[in-house]
Amino acid sequence: MRAPAILKKASDVLDRIALKAVIALIIAMIATISLQILSRTLSQAYTWTEELSRYLLVWSTFLGATLAYKRGLHISVTLFLDLFPGRVRSAAVVAGTLLSMLFFAVIAWYGFSLMAMQIFQVSPALQLPMRWIYLVIPMAALVMLVHAASFIGGEVKK
Repeated sequence: MRAPAILKKASDVLDRIALKAVIALIIAMIATISLQILSRTLSQAYTWTEELSRYLLVWSTFLGATLAYKRGLHISVTLFLDLFPGRVRSAAVVAGTLLSMLFFAVIAWYGFSLMAMQIFQVSPALQLPMRWIYLVIPMAALVMLVHAASFIGGEVKK
């Protein structure tokens, strides 16, 4: 199996996993927020629900960004790009994707650094190790790196 085909398969598998995770995270966030509202109106509010819903939102946002990147749904300005002929446009798209890959690599690097700095910190209400909360930053960046590499593989193959 050639490298572009392997990258495309890996990108597709990671996308399916991220989609299922985002759906589960949003359902859990809805349930947590609903519990928070009910507990406030019926009795005493649970302190952990606000913290958990915040972390679920952060995780669903970062993983959702990978879904949007894979589908090309992030905002982009293509006014000048559309004026170029096919090969020039393709080269410009590859150059832009390479710059994006550099950005994703930097985000992953600093995301792992952030995790390392938080090794002893725990969340206030849930007492979760914060490194697991911050894990989504480098994880999402690495997934987007795979998506970008797959996109370049498909673009070069044209």
